[in-house]
Amino acid sequence: NRLTADGKTRVLLLEAGGDDRPMHNPSQFLSNVMIHVPVGYSQTLKDPKVNWLYQTEPDPGSGGRQHAWPRGKVLGGSSSINAMLYIRGQREDYDGWRQLGCEGWSYDDVKPYFLRSQHQERGADDWNATGGPLNVSDMRDGHPVSDAVIDACVQAGLPRIEDLNAAQQEGATWFQVTMKNGRRWSAAVAYLHPVLKRSNLVVETGSLATRVLFREKRAVGVEFIQNGMRRTATANAEVILAGGAVNSPQLLQLSGVGPAALLQEHGIPVVADVPGVGENLQDHYVVGLRYRLKKGVLSVNEMSKGRRLVGEALKYAFLRRGLLTLSAAHIAAFVKSRPDLSTPDIQFHILPATMDAEKLATQQKMELEGEPGLGDEAGRGEGDADRERLGLPRHHPCELFVLYSTHW
Repeated sequence: NRLTADGKTRVLLLEAGGDDRPMHNPSQFLSNVMIHVPVGYSQTLKDPKVNWLYQTEPDPGSGGRQHAWPRGKVLGGSSSINAMLYIRGQREDYDGWRQLGCEGWSYDDVKPYFLRSQHQERGADDWNATGGPLNVSDMRDGHPVSDAVIDACVQAGLPRIEDLNAAQQEGATWFQVTMKNGRRWSAAVAYLHPVLKRSNLVVETGSLATRVLFREKRAVGVEFIQNGMRRTATANAEVILAGGAVNSPQLLQLSGVGPAALLQEHGIPVVADVPGVGENLQDHYVVGLRYRLKKGVLSVNEMSKGRRLVGEALKYAFLRRGLLTLSAAHIAAFVKSRPDLSTPDIQFHILPATMDAEKLATQQKMELEGEPGLGDEAGRGEGDADRERLGLPRHHPCELFVLYSTHW
């Protein structure tokens, strides 16, 4: 978006997946509809047309189980399939990175970029801005169970807060979301759709990057596969990798940038021996805790079945409200596991619904789910390209994630 704003800088954008707009990509029309209807994330999380559907290697930190690792395969990337929860992270985390030597990464350093990107529907204040491309809104519809959860948090001693991204994060509140008028506001919708007609921007979908091309140690282009043909594109200025936490290190390794011993093992010429590429992978795992609701209290589980679902679909079609505007959680609660901590170390996601983890579908029971997760995960993993098939970019990376590897 900004690179092409001058009308002169020419940009080629390569996307391995397809166009996210339903009317521009008939082959995955329904999948794309599910992208833009917020509750559709429950479908895109298991849809191979828009999701790489990665699986981790067996994880020794969780009894050898494999974990689903959804990653977006469509314009907008994972912002087209995620839960749309708008949360920047704790000030102390950014300041901690700065104290470790990461100049330019304190909260005061990054805050202007958050503000530049944001359009806060509540209006501007010390912590929020208006006029940016990324729309941030309150939930379109509430639920009495979610309100009761906040009341219970307050009774338990947690403060009620209004904004997770303001001065204080400890407490309980409703999530804000990246939606506008009841529709997902992904990175593609926010930044790409408004500029697609610029003559100096070319977007090629169905184009899988296979290798960054180097002249000595300078990146000068990209090799990619499109319609079964191997093609190359060269750059006069920059090659920017935007594959995310999994695919960017995979592509670097395939291009000869990474741990030299691993690359040599698979016959990949070493451009730069950088041991950190593909290491120190982190994620925010949660554990689902389920609570039966009193008889007569409708959860999302009941609302998403039969005639009630038909009514909710009509409400969404005409009003852009109701069940179909839901994200993956209503309520956020940030708490300290010990009173002597300076900042919260546990985050709760809470929704008046329960999901079948295997089928990724709502269950039949009247239940509430609260999901606690570590806010400062110490476990580390590896995100290398598959050691057995390192030279084949079509295959999934090998993600060995060591969950709960630290004893407390």
